[in-house]
Amino acid sequence: MSSDRPVIRCEDVHKTFRIGIGRARVREMIPPPIDQRIARLVPHWWWKDTFEALAGVSFDVSAGDAMGIVGHNGAGKTTLLKVLAGVMEPTTGHSSVRGRFAALIDVLVGFNGALTGRENVYVLGALYGYTRTQMDERMERIFEFSEIDEMMDTPVKRFSAGMGARLGFALIANLDFDVLMIDEVLAVGDAAFQRKCLRWLESYRADGGTLLFVSHNMALVRSMTERVIWLDHGRVTMDGPTAPVLTEYGKAMEKRVHTNTARTRRERRRIVRAAGPRRYGMGGAWVDEVHVGEAPRNGEPLSVRIAYEADELEKGSFSVGFIDEAGRELGSAASPLLRLNERGTVTCHIRPLPLRDGIYFPFVAIVSEDGRVRDRWRLDRAVVIERGSHDGGNAFGPVMLSGEWSEA
Repeated sequence: MSSDRPVIRCEDVHKTFRIGIGRARVREMIPPPIDQRIARLVPHWWWKDTFEALAGVSFDVSAGDAMGIVGHNGAGKTTLLKVLAGVMEPTTGHSSVRGRFAALIDVLVGFNGALTGRENVYVLGALYGYTRTQMDERMERIFEFSEIDEMMDTPVKRFSAGMGARLGFALIANLDFDVLMIDEVLAVGDAAFQRKCLRWLESYRADGGTLLFVSHNMALVRSMTERVIWLDHGRVTMDGPTAPVLTEYGKAMEKRVHTNTARTRRERRRIVRAAGPRRYGMGGAWVDEVHVGEAPRNGEPLSVRIAYEADELEKGSFSVGFIDEAGRELGSAASPLLRLNERGTVTCHIRPLPLRDGIYFPFVAIVSEDGRVRDRWRLDRAVVIERGSHDGGNAFGPVMLSGEWSEA
């Protein structure tokens, strides 16, 4: 049960960063309050070559609440946590955190690579206000949680990212904090350790801890929080209960990349590389544009229209599939082998769409006759399914299977 008195308060926080060096570095050297006076006298010069990472962010979090923060890369999520944790000062505005708090912004922040895991535990414990005796009492539990006790007397610089994540989270899990801020650290480590961390976070919440949770994994945000703030380019776009905010956020996550202006193979390959792991393929046929229809509600089909271009491939098949919030591929609908034109359009109607309520990300692909992927594109545009069904079967997996039942 949350109290009315906020433990986290953020009041009209702005954070401005300077771009480049030279004059920007000179401005950074001017001490307060002289810097503010100069900013008022010559604002054009003072704010030149800057950008706002946070722009007027305000919110309160009460004790015992669990709040998520979502947004695109560069939206200001990590910057906000750093301001709240005191890692950096806001340019203007005010933020405060009441009580003892910990911030897992990076699992290895504060670790000294030359020191062993055990020595780092002592050092970080001291930074959090714990004596060596108090850390000795917790050391065995930290070893047990991290599952890397055989490496605790090895310098941390020899740890893998997963081992560092284990040690960092194990340390936090065995100290006493009123407020916990976590930024994407559960993306590191194996699945079994992630499940252990989630179980601990659930117990932390049940014991009345206050949680501020940043993640691109919408499934985790949905399960771990009851309120979400959606940041977009440093501004609060929406603040409210988790389900409706994630629904609107999912609908807005469409960043279409039109490749039909690219005429050379080099230009197309540059566009594919820029998309990172969301897009890959051998080439010869390319997806130019994808249009995904409105999410069905009452048995209507979901229509996906694919515009393509083929400069080498004569025949190919198309696939339309879905990835859930946890990144799992759920399956796809594949076309028969089709004769391709130099430019063309195909449309896939999926009827009925066998997905339960949730947020899903479509992917489309062109595959050649020999089974090679020519172009595969995982879209940023989310399909949000909201049928409002609450039958017991909805609890078991994201895919609905039809079956015929009879009594023996």
